Amino acid sequence: ANFSKANRYKDGGGREWNYGYARQGQSAVVGFVPSELSEFRFTLVHDNIDDDKQPHHLMDAVKTERYVGKFNARIGAEDLSNTLNFELMLRDVSRNADNYHLRSAAQTVKVELDRKIVDAELKYDADLGDFHNLAGISYQHDNHEGKRYLKQPGGWVFNGYRFADVTNKRTRIFDTLSYKFNDFHKLSLALNYDRMRSNLKGLNEPYFAPAAPLRTVKGLIRSVYGYDFDGSVKQDGLSASLKYDFTPNELDSYYAALESLQRIPGNMERFNTLYGPMNNGWVSNPLLKPERHNRVNLGFTYKSEFYKEYMSSRQGEDSFSVGGHFIADDAQDLVIYDRRHSTAATPMNKNAVITRNVDARIYSVNLRGEYNFARNFGLKTSLFYNYGQNKTDGRPLYQIRPFEANLAFDYKDYASFGSYNIGTAVRYVAKQNRGDFDKSTGFGIDKREAAKSFTTMDVYGGFEFKNSWGVRLGVTNIFDKDYAEFISGEHVGALDPTVGHAPGRAVFVSFHSSF
Repeated sequence: ANFSKANRYKDGGGREWNYGYARQGQSAVVGFVPSELSEFRFTLVHDNIDDDKQPHHLMDAVKTERYVGKFNARIGAEDLSNTLNFELMLRDVSRNADNYHLRSAAQTVKVELDRKIVDAELKYDADLGDFHNLAGISYQHDNHEGKRYLKQPGGWVFNGYRFADVTNKRTRIFDTLSYKFNDFHKLSLALNYDRMRSNLKGLNEPYFAPAAPLRTVKGLIRSVYGYDFDGSVKQDGLSASLKYDFTPNELDSYYAALESLQRIPGNMERFNTLYGPMNNGWVSNPLLKPERHNRVNLGFTYKSEFYKEYMSSRQGEDSFSVGGHFIADDAQDLVIYDRRHSTAATPMNKNAVITRNVDARIYSVNLRGEYNFARNFGLKTSLFYNYGQNKTDGRPLYQIRPFEANLAFDYKDYASFGSYNIGTAVRYVAKQNRGDFDKSTGFGIDKREAAKSFTTMDVYGGFEFKNSWGVRLGVTNIFDKDYAEFISGEHVGALDPTVGHAPGRAVFVSFHSSF
């Protein structure tokens, strides 16, 4: 069982933000191992979130509830040398959002969403000499419905579909064949085929709208994209990856992969259909093409002789570890959000959010290092750089993470009662000069105020008593820096967010125990 609660806070500039939520959940796992060649496990999860305040968005998620049930079965060797695995998972998610329970609004609106997903997967692993093969098949049935209601003097009026009773049926067939030349070299070929069939049952169901062409999802899509949608989408795609792994010893590893990966767009990208005045509509294109990512993916980890993990070395010697990855992605038909940019006189959906395909180039680089020295000290750093360019429109991609550097310095020692540690962490985020800042020419989700550089520092410490219970405490943002994150939260679909500043100086304390 778990419970957490968050409340409003002040940022580094002294402004108070009406943020917060209350979350509680329960989970249970029951396993049965009749022999070394079989294992069965049942998992149940309940998660409930109340009053999830979203100061950066137009609405708050006042009630979110998830139920998850999962069954896993293994028949065969645990080392996957000759093993059949089966998984069945059921997910039931409901969310109610509105603009009146936790805030005031001139026009009272609520959205009710319900989603039920069934997943089944069967896969078989087998060793065939120096080969290992993983083959499998999976099926997903996804039903997603979301309705918007407007409060009027006579009561609530249904005035739009967030998701028009969408049903997705996805079948996946996959296979990964690996060959070990010896203990150091391995080559793997992975193939994945997806077959997706989607249908909108609410396509022609009428709702209230100010103009007749907008009173069904079919009419709304026609008014924005200019075609008649029959409510059915059929998409297929094949992904492939060729990967080489080099492991010269138990400490070091290197890999290189050539990948051509396909992604079928999700429900928010294809089936969100809400009209609105000026910038407030959101009408996705149901006939988007699947994305194709042609990538080079390189990575490595190198560890010195005495390195075990951060703050732990063999024989108390100095040690270090370095690693990183590099990804170069030539994306074809990348799905992006954009604006309609209509020149029509009518304000309805004039600059609504739409979705479209573009070609793009994306790079991602990460370097990390850890150094243990003088038996009790540790130094850890990580660097991130990302680049994204919309080649079709000749402009930067939106929401690309700016350059970031992290540095931590830690001390740990042991005493008669257990262990204790102290440390500090510094985070630097550079100014993001590349973005999509203007709704009149692009999408406009990126905000200049959130693109500024900042540096924060945390200090912390802790005690561990006899490896049974412990205390951790510290101060975050110790210099009370006033800043905002460039990357926006997306779990409520805030595509035009208000800039929310991060918490200022805060003290934290936590207790943990194991038994």
